[in-house]
Amino acid sequence: MKVKLLSILLFLVICLAGCSDYDQDGNTTSEKAKQKYDAAINQVIKSENQYLKKQLVDRQLKRNSGETGVIVYEDQDLIEIYYDQSSGGERAIYQKKGSTYARKKYTKQISRKIDDSEKKYLENIGIK
Repeated sequence: MKVKLLSILLFLVICLAGCSDYDQDGNTTSEKAKQKYDAAINQVIKSENQYLKKQLVDRQLKRNSGETGVIVYEDQDLIEIYYDQSSGGERAIYQKKGSTYARKKYTKQISRKIDDSEKKYLENIGIK
């Protein structure tokens, strides 16, 4: 009886582990996560476009354009965007502040948060 119960429990654990939206590295590209972060990602892209305009950079980032990638570090309240991926790349990091996201410089603290993140939503990043 104990062996049967343990076998069933083990089977259920294996089945439930396979049902996760996240891969073994903690990455997801699921539609559910996309919907969850749509507004935040759009706000970050808009903010980065405003930043580029202030820097007199003649460029407009477009989401899902093939040139703009996004990583949401779900458990760290960070969104990182990559653009010009083909030519060496540019990137920016935004941290949640209240209900919006503010652009931040890459610091040791930010780098540690990125390294410590266990769950990431990826969009248009070559690691799918």
